[in-house]
Amino acid sequence: MRLGEETAACALVKAVFDQYVASDLGPEGIAEFFRFANPQAMAARSGPEQVLVVALHAGQLAGVLEVRSGSHLALLFVSLKGRGIARELLRMAIAECRARQPRLSALTVNSSLYAQPIYQRLGFIATAPARTVNGIVHVPMALTLAEA
Repeated sequence: MRLGEETAACALVKAVFDQYVASDLGPEGIAEFFRFANPQAMAARSGPEQVLVVALHAGQLAGVLEVRSGSHLALLFVSLKGRGIARELLRMAIAECRARQPRLSALTVNSSLYAQPIYQRLGFIATAPARTVNGIVHVPMALTLAEA
């Protein structure tokens, strides 16, 4: 993702979040999510430990993935389901994270209840039961990476 594309990326995140995730959260959780997932916050996180990857389909933004702190999957939202976009975004993000940290052994994510089965199909395993923090219900998960 290029600097300046945060508005479009966050618009996609919002549309997918509103459709699939928001119904599992109350007002506090929704407000907390959008304190994190907004163009200004995304731009402010920009740096060497952030990886942002986007997918285009027919010239339109179709997916957004963000890794923060070098190993934590903070956002993965795809508007076109069943086309392998999430898997490809993850593959690209892992490659970039590994280029920066060759010994990276795992990625973590705090999955929404909706996305948990999707992350399981991508190889993530729950590391703890669902919990609620600041109104956001999530399942801590991890993906163990094979040796480089």
